[in-house]
Amino acid sequence: MGKAIHRRSFIQRAGAGTAVTITALSRSGMGANDRIQIGCIGTGGRCRRLMTDLKEILSARIVAVCDLWDHNLMAAKELAGPDVSTTKNYHDILENQSIDAVIIASPDHLHVPMTVDACEAGKDVYVEKPLTHDLSEGARVVEAQNKHKRIVQVGMQQRSMPQIRKAHEIMKSGALGKVHKVHLTWNRNSPTKEKHTYGINPGDLDWKQFLGPAPDQPFDEHKFRNWRFYWDFGGGDFDGSDGALP
Repeated sequence: MGKAIHRRSFIQRAGAGTAVTITALSRSGMGANDRIQIGCIGTGGRCRRLMTDLKEILSARIVAVCDLWDHNLMAAKELAGPDVSTTKNYHDILENQSIDAVIIASPDHLHVPMTVDACEAGKDVYVEKPLTHDLSEGARVVEAQNKHKRIVQVGMQQRSMPQIRKAHEIMKSGALGKVHKVHLTWNRNSPTKEKHTYGINPGDLDWKQFLGPAPDQPFDEHKFRNWRFYWDFGGGDFDGSDGALP
């Protein structure tokens, strides 16, 4: 079996499962020449956490990192190693024919454009949740995935956590009897919405690329660092608050 088939088979099997499944597959004895070449796009805190796990997977190798902010880009390079290539433009990664798949951990409003572009470039995709910034974008991703015969996996690891799987088993077994009410509490003690001064140099980042499909607007460091709380970029936080800011 050739190198390309090995890679495709690995990604197909891994894409159907969880991070735990991927780790298990990585120990199946694939040769050094069959390692999956990975590019990481949007290397903030969440992506770097994924990169830490990815480095433990022997059948995968991070070969390129991309972020539009120098701070995140250099932190990712330090984590990935001195041989990794760096860029502020994610199209550079998609144009790299040696890269098999990408991790997309950018702000929410960029998930769909980047995922569609990656599919069109022939890359398989792991994209962080939520897949879409707006529900209307969903069909566009499905169309790109099907048209280009790519694998797109969305980061929903919580659904595969042992305690969640066990709770599902208990519910399905009928052991709880008829459930009349479910009460959920999500506590998040964070002052994120308060305005802070970060001292970010606009010259260290590509603000226009950050905006992407969002309306044009001047650089705002609070929006840049707390994009999740602004409707142009995110959907708020599930913390019982009023959601995002205008």
